[in-house]
Amino acid sequence: MKTLSPLWSCLVGLLTVLYQVVTFYVRFGRWNTDASITDYVSFFLAGALGGWILVFFLNRQATSARRWVVLIAFLLASPVAMFMMLGGGLLGPLGTLIFPQVPWALFSWLGSLAGRLVLRK
Repeated sequence: MKTLSPLWSCLVGLLTVLYQVVTFYVRFGRWNTDASITDYVSFFLAGALGGWILVFFLNRQATSARRWVVLIAFLLASPVAMFMMLGGGLLGPLGTLIFPQVPWALFSWLGSLAGRLVLRK
């Protein structure tokens, strides 16, 4: 199978920033004009790191059906990861970067195992 470029992880990073902006607007009814650019950079880096995890597990799959299983598992973990990203902000930038990677990596790995067990060649 053709491998995916790690640059696709930047798309996950951009979607993470968009999710954080929309979440703030929905919760408070206004745009977050008080946030600094470093907040958004840390959200982007956390999302890009999660995207790199996704690309890593997608490139390890032998068939496109297995890739879909991994992608669905990653998407199922995303709400939990976003919640952990916000909660990790209480611990500073390191918490924002590391906490969301746990559900993304765990669910991607489980999706990889499920794809391997269910969709054998």
